[in-house]
Amino acid sequence: DHEWNVAKRDNPALAPAQIGQLASATHDTEEQLIVLGLCAWGLRRSELANLHVENVEVQAESPYLSFDTRKNGPGTVALIYGQDALEDRIAQLSDREEWNGYLFPSPDARRDPMTGETLNRRFKSIAARADVRVGGELPTSKMGRRFWYGAYADAVETVIERLQSVAQEQGSSDPMVVFRNYLSEEKRREYLRDTMHDRLAKAFEYDN
Repeated sequence: DHEWNVAKRDNPALAPAQIGQLASATHDTEEQLIVLGLCAWGLRRSELANLHVENVEVQAESPYLSFDTRKNGPGTVALIYGQDALEDRIAQLSDREEWNGYLFPSPDARRDPMTGETLNRRFKSIAARADVRVGGELPTSKMGRRFWYGAYADAVETVIERLQSVAQEQGSSDPMVVFRNYLSEEKRREYLRDTMHDRLAKAFEYDN
C-alpha cells in the first residue's frame, strides 16, 4: 500500500520536446517570458508574476535575477538562457508612460502586478495553443519548474561523467571527488552553466 501511494504522488514534468512546442506557440515577448521564466529559470509563478526590473542584473559578467526573499531557494537565479527576450521585454515596457517597473503589469490599473493565478492561466493558454498535454491535461506552471529541476540534475550528471577520466588519471574511482575538491567554485559554475545552457537551447529550439 505504501509503494502504491508513493507512485500516485509522482510529480510529472514537461518534456524537452514540449518546451519547444510551447516556445514556438508564443505570440509576443510577454508570452515568451512566461515560458522562459517557468521553464528556463525555474521560477515559481508568484516569483515570475512579481518580477520587477530591479530584480534584473544583465550587465554582470554572468547575468542573474536577485530576490530579497525566496522560499527554499537561493536569493539569486542565474540567467543562463533567454536573456535577449528579457532585455526586449524591458525595452518594450520602458516606452510606456508611467511604467511601474513590473515585467508583468496587470491589465487592471488598480492592481500591481498581475497575479500568479493569472500567469498560470496565461501559461495554460499557451499550452492549449501548442496542443501540449501532460497525462491528458493542460500542464500547470509547476510542470515548467519541474522541467528545470530535471534539466539541471541532468546537467550535473553530465559534468560529473565528463570528469570521470580526470578522476581515473588521479587514481580515484569517484569523479565527485574532483568536482567537489579540485575544481574552484567559479570553474564548477562555469561547467554547469555551459552544460545547462546547451540543454535549455536544445529544448527551446526543439520545435523550430
